[in-house]
Amino acid sequence: MPEIPEMEIYKDYLNRWVKDKIISEVNVLRVKSINLESADFCHKVIGRLIRGITRRGKYLIFHLDDGHFLLTHMMLDGRLFLLPLENSHIGQSVIEIQREIVKSNAEDLLERIKELSGKPSVVFGLSDYSVLIFSSLTLGYLHYLSEDELEFKLKKLGWDPLDPNLDAQELAQLLNGKKGMIKPWLMNPKNIAGVGNAYSNEALYCAGILPTRLISTISSSERVKLFECLINILQDSIRLGGDMEEAFAPWDDFTGGYLSHFKVYDRAEKLCLACHNAIEKSEVAGRNAFFCTHCQN
Repeated sequence: MPEIPEMEIYKDYLNRWVKDKIISEVNVLRVKSINLESADFCHKVIGRLIRGITRRGKYLIFHLDDGHFLLTHMMLDGRLFLLPLENSHIGQSVIEIQREIVKSNAEDLLERIKELSGKPSVVFGLSDYSVLIFSSLTLGYLHYLSEDELEFKLKKLGWDPLDPNLDAQELAQLLNGKKGMIKPWLMNPKNIAGVGNAYSNEALYCAGILPTRLISTISSSERVKLFECLINILQDSIRLGGDMEEAFAPWDDFTGGYLSHFKVYDRAEKLCLACHNAIEKSEVAGRNAFFCTHCQN
């Protein structure tokens, strides 16, 4: 599941390549991925200028020029893919190519675009003749919302770890009086927005805290260490390309650069890089936890 680094990378790419473009064509291939009737969704979205893209936790927010927003959440398998079209000689042929691609069915798109990951759910044609594809929104979605609807949707989210107003002392206070294990708490978006299985495992390993540790047993110094580890790991992952294997565009050789940097996540039975004991795996609150019992306690 994409987490903060992957969504932050998407946000940066979208602001570079999609911002200030007009949505000129729309094809809804999976009606359950949107919150309106397909015809109504297309009517409201076509012709809208994308003023910019922001992120909140694992959500991406497209700011439209009519004062509304497109809110998307990738959930487990959702991905974005941008297909640029040759536009050095803009003419009817390029327009026709874009329209043909946008209006294709999912099977034809998968056959035509070899780099595309997952079954397309919603397809946008943009005013620069590029095509933006939202794929595999089986659990994820793309919703057209008013400002009030957007605020209602996001109001239950906790702190975003990259919010400059969040510091170690604030995190320590958030943990005061809390019960239960630390890993599920970190992954609960009502506490910290945007941290999932991969980076919670990594942050806890870095801080030397087992994912099953009760919050009440975590000392003040450990809480500070956990905050520092979480922020540093998220920032490193953003800088190195995140952990998704699927490229954002045919030219994208940056995405996925953090995959080789995980120290415990998805490394069950491999050797700990610090002590050379085997990394263990168990289920914690319904999610896989990866840890080293020698380096974490």
